[in-house]
Amino acid sequence: MKKNFLLTVSLIALFFVANIHKADAQLLRYGLKAGIDVSDYKVNTDMLDVKNRVGFQVGGVLQIKVPLTGFGIESGLQYGNKSYKISNENQVDGDISNLNYITVPIMLRQSFSILGIVGIYFKAGVFGNVKVSGGDLTIDDVKYGQEGFQTGLDTGVGVSLLNHLELGMQYRYKFSDTYKDDAAKDFNKVDRSTWTVGLAYLF
Repeated sequence: MKKNFLLTVSLIALFFVANIHKADAQLLRYGLKAGIDVSDYKVNTDMLDVKNRVGFQVGGVLQIKVPLTGFGIESGLQYGNKSYKISNENQVDGDISNLNYITVPIMLRQSFSILGIVGIYFKAGVFGNVKVSGGDLTIDDVKYGQEGFQTGLDTGVGVSLLNHLELGMQYRYKFSDTYKDDAAKDFNKVDRSTWTVGLAYLF
Protein backbone atom coordinates (compact mmCIF):
# COMPACT_ATOMS: atom_id res chain seq x y z
CA MET A 1 0.00 0.00 0.00
CA LYS A 2 2.79 2.34 1.00
CA LYS A 3 4.77 1.43 -2.14
CA ASN A 4 1.75 2.13 -4.36
CA PHE A 5 1.29 5.50 -2.67
CA LEU A 6 4.95 6.41 -3.15
CA LEU A 7 4.83 5.27 -6.79
CA THR A 8 1.74 7.42 -7.43
CA VAL A 9 3.32 10.46 -5.78
CA SER A 10 6.52 9.91 -7.78
CA LEU A 11 4.64 9.71 -11.07
CA ILE A 12 2.70 12.90 -10.29
CA ALA A 13 5.93 14.69 -9.38
CA LEU A 14 7.60 13.46 -12.57
CA PHE A 15 4.66 14.65 -14.64
CA PHE A 16 4.77 18.04 -12.90
CA VAL A 17 8.52 18.45 -13.48
CA ALA A 18 8.16 17.42 -17.12
CA ASN A 19 5.48 20.05 -17.63
CA ILE A 20 7.62 22.72 -15.98
CA HIS A 21 10.44 21.87 -18.39
CA LYS A 22 8.02 22.02 -21.31
CA ALA A 23 6.70 25.40 -20.15
CA ASP A 24 10.22 26.78 -19.78
CA ALA A 25 11.04 25.63 -23.30
CA GLN A 26 8.11 27.68 -24.59
CA LEU A 27 9.09 30.97 -22.98
CA LEU A 28 9.74 32.52 -26.39
CA ARG A 29 7.66 31.62 -29.44
CA TYR A 30 7.50 32.99 -32.95
CA GLY A 31 5.42 32.27 -36.01
CA LEU A 32 3.63 33.48 -39.12
CA LYS A 33 0.31 35.30 -39.24
CA ALA A 34 -2.15 36.32 -41.96
CA GLY A 35 -5.57 37.95 -41.86
CA ILE A 36 -8.40 39.60 -43.80
CA ASP A 37 -9.59 43.10 -42.85
CA VAL A 38 -13.32 43.72 -43.04
CA SER A 39 -15.20 47.02 -43.14
CA ASP A 40 -18.45 45.88 -41.54
CA TYR A 41 -18.04 46.79 -37.87
CA LYS A 42 -20.87 44.53 -36.71
CA VAL A 43 -19.98 41.03 -35.56
CA ASN A 44 -22.14 38.81 -37.74
CA THR A 45 -21.93 36.21 -40.50
CA ASP A 46 -21.93 38.91 -43.21
CA MET A 47 -18.45 40.06 -42.20
CA LEU A 48 -16.81 37.65 -44.63
CA ASP A 49 -18.88 38.81 -47.61
CA VAL A 50 -16.70 39.77 -50.57
CA LYS A 51 -18.15 43.30 -50.54
CA ASN A 52 -16.94 43.77 -46.97
CA ARG A 53 -13.35 42.71 -47.57
CA VAL A 54 -11.12 45.76 -47.71
CA GLY A 55 -7.63 44.35 -47.34
CA PHE A 56 -5.22 41.85 -45.88
CA GLN A 57 -2.32 41.54 -43.44
CA VAL A 58 0.67 39.18 -43.45
CA GLY A 59 3.73 39.02 -41.24
CA GLY A 60 5.36 37.57 -38.16
CA VAL A 61 4.25 37.21 -34.55
CA LEU A 62 6.35 36.97 -31.37
CA GLN A 63 5.14 35.76 -27.96
CA ILE A 64 6.93 35.96 -24.60
CA LYS A 65 5.26 33.87 -21.89
CA VAL A 66 5.43 33.65 -18.10
CA PRO A 67 5.81 29.92 -17.22
CA LEU A 68 2.78 28.08 -15.80
CA THR A 69 0.51 31.15 -15.84
CA GLY A 70 -0.75 31.44 -19.43
CA PHE A 71 0.13 35.13 -19.20
CA GLY A 72 2.48 36.86 -21.63
CA ILE A 73 3.25 39.60 -24.12
CA GLU A 74 2.59 39.46 -27.85
CA SER A 75 4.13 41.61 -30.55
CA GLY A 76 5.14 41.29 -34.17
CA LEU A 77 5.41 43.01 -37.50
CA GLN A 78 2.70 42.89 -40.18
CA TYR A 79 2.46 44.32 -43.67
CA GLY A 80 -1.02 45.37 -44.75
CA ASN A 81 -2.78 46.54 -47.91
CA LYS A 82 -6.21 48.19 -48.31
CA SER A 83 -8.28 49.59 -51.18
CA TYR A 84 -11.97 50.51 -50.97
CA LYS A 85 -14.69 52.94 -51.99
CA ILE A 86 -16.71 55.01 -49.52
CA SER A 87 -19.49 57.61 -49.53
CA ASN A 88 -20.85 60.11 -47.02
CA GLU A 89 -24.45 60.90 -46.06
CA ASN A 90 -24.66 63.41 -48.93
CA GLN A 91 -23.81 60.67 -51.43
CA VAL A 92 -20.40 62.16 -52.16
CA ASP A 93 -18.20 59.27 -53.26
CA GLY A 94 -14.59 58.79 -52.32
CA ASP A 95 -11.96 56.28 -53.36
CA ILE A 96 -9.07 55.11 -51.16
CA SER A 97 -6.51 53.32 -53.29
CA ASN A 98 -3.70 50.89 -52.56
CA LEU A 99 -2.81 51.81 -48.98
CA ASN A 100 0.37 49.96 -47.95
CA TYR A 101 1.31 50.09 -44.28
CA ILE A 102 3.31 48.41 -41.51
CA THR A 103 1.72 47.60 -38.14
CA VAL A 104 3.53 46.87 -34.86
CA PRO A 105 1.26 45.73 -31.97
CA ILE A 106 2.25 45.39 -28.30
CA MET A 107 -0.33 43.48 -26.27
CA LEU A 108 -0.81 41.68 -22.97
CA ARG A 109 -2.17 38.20 -23.45
CA GLN A 110 -3.88 35.54 -21.31
CA SER A 111 -4.25 31.95 -22.54
CA PHE A 112 -6.14 28.97 -21.16
CA SER A 113 -5.37 25.51 -22.50
CA ILE A 114 -6.58 21.93 -21.94
CA LEU A 115 -3.54 19.63 -22.09
CA GLY A 116 -2.13 21.67 -24.97
CA ILE A 117 -4.81 20.30 -27.30
CA VAL A 118 -7.36 23.10 -27.42
CA GLY A 119 -7.50 26.49 -25.73
CA ILE A 120 -8.73 30.07 -25.83
CA TYR A 121 -6.88 33.36 -25.53
CA PHE A 122 -7.61 37.02 -24.89
CA LYS A 123 -5.30 39.94 -25.63
CA ALA A 124 -5.34 43.73 -25.45
CA GLY A 125 -2.87 46.55 -25.95
CA VAL A 126 -1.84 49.22 -28.42
CA PHE A 127 -0.52 49.35 -31.98
CA GLY A 128 1.30 51.73 -34.28
CA ASN A 129 0.63 52.10 -38.02
CA VAL A 130 3.25 53.49 -40.40
CA LYS A 131 2.07 54.33 -43.92
CA VAL A 132 4.49 53.05 -46.56
CA SER A 133 2.66 54.33 -49.65
CA GLY A 134 -0.77 55.07 -51.13
CA GLY A 135 -3.90 55.61 -49.09
CA ASP A 136 -4.82 58.93 -50.72
CA LEU A 137 -8.50 59.83 -50.61
CA THR A 138 -9.78 60.93 -54.04
CA ILE A 139 -12.95 63.07 -54.21
CA ASP A 140 -13.91 64.60 -57.56
CA ASP A 141 -10.38 64.01 -58.88
CA VAL A 142 -8.83 65.84 -55.89
CA LYS A 143 -6.46 63.83 -53.68
CA TYR A 144 -6.04 64.17 -49.91
CA GLY A 145 -3.09 62.54 -48.20
CA GLN A 146 -3.59 60.13 -45.32
CA GLU A 147 -1.75 60.57 -42.02
CA GLY A 148 1.66 58.88 -42.09
CA PHE A 149 1.66 57.54 -38.51
CA GLN A 150 -1.23 56.54 -36.28
CA THR A 151 -1.68 54.69 -33.00
CA GLY A 152 -4.64 52.98 -31.46
CA LEU A 153 -6.22 50.30 -29.29
CA ASP A 154 -5.74 46.64 -30.24
CA THR A 155 -7.84 43.78 -28.80
CA GLY A 156 -8.41 40.18 -29.78
CA VAL A 157 -9.89 36.81 -28.87
CA GLY A 158 -9.49 33.38 -30.41
CA VAL A 159 -8.93 29.65 -30.11
CA SER A 160 -5.75 27.60 -30.29
CA LEU A 161 -5.31 24.03 -31.52
CA LEU A 162 -2.47 21.62 -30.66
CA ASN A 163 -0.46 24.50 -29.21
CA HIS A 164 0.54 25.67 -32.71
CA LEU A 165 -2.46 26.86 -34.73
CA GLU A 166 -4.46 29.94 -33.71
CA LEU A 167 -7.68 31.27 -35.25
CA GLY A 168 -8.88 34.61 -33.96
CA MET A 169 -10.69 37.88 -34.42
CA GLN A 170 -9.04 41.23 -33.76
CA TYR A 171 -10.50 44.73 -33.35
CA ARG A 172 -8.40 47.87 -33.84
CA TYR A 173 -9.47 51.42 -33.08
CA LYS A 174 -7.34 54.40 -34.14
CA PHE A 175 -6.97 57.28 -31.70
CA SER A 176 -6.61 59.96 -34.39
CA ASP A 177 -8.37 60.96 -37.62
CA THR A 178 -7.27 59.34 -40.86
CA TYR A 179 -7.45 62.60 -42.86
CA LYS A 180 -6.82 66.08 -41.43
CA ASP A 181 -7.79 68.28 -44.38
CA ASP A 182 -11.00 70.28 -43.76
CA ALA A 183 -12.19 69.53 -47.30
CA ALA A 184 -12.21 65.83 -46.40
CA LYS A 185 -13.81 66.27 -42.96
CA ASP A 186 -16.74 63.99 -43.83
CA PHE A 187 -14.23 61.18 -44.28
CA ASN A 188 -11.74 61.94 -41.52
CA LYS A 189 -12.94 59.02 -39.41
CA VAL A 190 -12.87 56.46 -42.22
CA ASP A 191 -10.92 53.35 -41.32
CA ARG A 192 -11.09 54.43 -37.66
CA SER A 193 -12.28 50.93 -36.70
CA THR A 194 -11.17 47.69 -38.33
CA TRP A 195 -12.05 44.03 -37.72
CA THR A 196 -9.52 41.39 -38.77
CA VAL A 197 -10.12 37.65 -39.02
CA GLY A 198 -6.72 35.98 -38.80
CA LEU A 199 -4.83 32.70 -38.72
CA ALA A 200 -1.42 32.17 -37.08
CA TYR A 201 1.01 29.27 -36.89
CA LEU A 202 3.51 29.22 -34.00
CA PHE A 203 6.68 27.12 -34.17
